[in-house]
Amino acid sequence: MTIENMVMTLNRIPEIKAVVDTGTDWTVVFGFVLTIVAVIAGSWVSLATYKRSLISQEKLARAVALKDSRQSWINELRQTCAEYVATIGLLQVHAESKEVHSVFIAKVDAHDQSTAANMIAAWAEENRKLMLSGLSLCAKIQLLSNPDEPAFQELMIPVRFALSKASSVNGGAIKACEEIVLLTQRILKTEWERAKKME
Repeated sequence: MTIENMVMTLNRIPEIKAVVDTGTDWTVVFGFVLTIVAVIAGSWVSLATYKRSLISQEKLARAVALKDSRQSWINELRQTCAEYVATIGLLQVHAESKEVHSVFIAKVDAHDQSTAANMIAAWAEENRKLMLSGLSLCAKIQLLSNPDEPAFQELMIPVRFALSKASSVNGGAIKACEEIVLLTQRILKTEWERAKKME
């Protein structure tokens, strides 16, 4: 077996030409620009939507906080007016039973002067406490009221009248308390409607 050798010669080096086109490929450039515009527009839309959502959430949070605050105020006004009416009722009963109490004290005094003196002091102390409670609740109703609203101005008339007449027999304090209840119901209804509407 014979091995033949083969030789290949290269007489000339082939020319390699690179084709470099320095022209602009507008399709690619347009694609990049379109992509950039889409990203910027998407970001802008997202930011605008976020801002609207944030403003809406803030308004809702304020409305809910206002509603909760108004509901708390409504509850406090209701409780204060109820306590006031009860205190005026007690003052009225206290005033109306003063004559009977005086007769009882006179009978006790005939047998035991120190017990009678203690009973008179206790009676006077109870009357002072009831009157102070009435004054305190009257002031609280006034502080919870809006002096610019006619309904509250109307409410304060029987509130003050009831306190001034509660210590007198048949002074009309109980009738004034009935008016307080009616006016308070109207105010509470109006305020509840405002709270429901989140005004």
